[in-house]
Amino acid sequence: MTASPTQPTSTTHQLSLGLRWLDADADANANANESAPADCRGVTQWQDFLAYGERLPAPHRLKLARLWPLLGALNGVLALSGLLVWPDGSGIHLLLFLLAFWATPLLLMLWTALAGLVAGRSPWWKILVTPHSDRVISLWFVRQSLLAQSAFCLAGLAWLWLMLLTRQVIFYWSTSIAAISTVVAPLFQGLSLGLAAVPDSARINAAEAGAITGWQGDLLADTWHWALWLSQVLALWLLIPMAVLLAVCQWQLVRTQTQWPRWNQRLRLRYEQCQEPALSYRALQPEQPLTEAPAGPYPIISDLPAAPGFAWQLDTAQLPSGTLNLGSGGYRDDQQAVLTRGSQLHNWYIAASAVPTGDLADLLQLHAGTGRPQLFLVYGSDDAARIDTWQYSWRAFLAANGLNTPVSLVGIEGEAKGDQAP
Repeated sequence: MTASPTQPTSTTHQLSLGLRWLDADADANANANESAPADCRGVTQWQDFLAYGERLPAPHRLKLARLWPLLGALNGVLALSGLLVWPDGSGIHLLLFLLAFWATPLLLMLWTALAGLVAGRSPWWKILVTPHSDRVISLWFVRQSLLAQSAFCLAGLAWLWLMLLTRQVIFYWSTSIAAISTVVAPLFQGLSLGLAAVPDSARINAAEAGAITGWQGDLLADTWHWALWLSQVLALWLLIPMAVLLAVCQWQLVRTQTQWPRWNQRLRLRYEQCQEPALSYRALQPEQPLTEAPAGPYPIISDLPAAPGFAWQLDTAQLPSGTLNLGSGGYRDDQQAVLTRGSQLHNWYIAASAVPTGDLADLLQLHAGTGRPQLFLVYGSDDAARIDTWQYSWRAFLAANGLNTPVSLVGIEGEAKGDQAP
């Protein structure tokens, strides 16, 4: 039998498979019955349904979203590098550092938490990757935004400490705006939340900020203290809260992905279409028209053979142990079963009242190339009066498809039960 696709494990892989299903057909509402691979018929488990998305084209632009945190890290390095060389290579201005690595990320984090986790809105850049939108997709993109914001701060801090290890870096603040000068010291105290001591020396006069020599030596003594203080501020205000938000976002994402069809109507249509069983042929009057007398009656036996075989739309509980049931799943699976077991199994057990279809003819022709198929048409004692009609019907079917297959009729007590597929 054909092996089922490997079930997705990570949330990103599941998102990729879901987007493949969503991209499979531009008009899902009008063409829902044409959007899914034919061999996914009969799939009832959500994870199995997602796994069949491996056979659909991959969403290439999803790589952009997966690399978004790396872009955040790169921007963190570039932002700190800019602070190191401007203005005039004088060092790192504390107010500019806090503006770039504390105030801006803090506002972005709060907006992401409120808009993404509470209101269920996607980040602005989602449209660069996919036009589809639902709760699951929004949560995944919110997670990527939080990862990018965390990477920005972590990369900036890592680059800062690398610079401290390889060169001398001065921290200072200066401004000609008196109103700002009066609130900087209380601001520094408040940012530390009383957990980290603020170094004493940091301020220089605005006129001295661009000087090359003189004031730098006075500030070098507190360089490591300022770097440690800034790291603690970012950890307290950003890194720890972002870690908590990421955990909450991941928990919600895992929970909602298990109920994705509830959040996306287009995906639900595809899932429901795949849940429908493979076509099972039934008819109220399956007999072929009586055109001419048969060349000879098929032999009638009273007992089923002991050897297992293939059952075509017939309940295997009535048949020898080891019999494989065909005709109620995907045609590819039936084809693979005949190719794999055809040399070992020769008997075909079929309800005499079943409709002989083109699929059955193809499978019998395939079996004839690898083995010696023999048909046993099973009927119940209550239907014995229709034997002549069945003989005409099956003889016409075999002749029309060029099949020279031995056929026997097998009578059993009661009623020959078909398979249980709807």
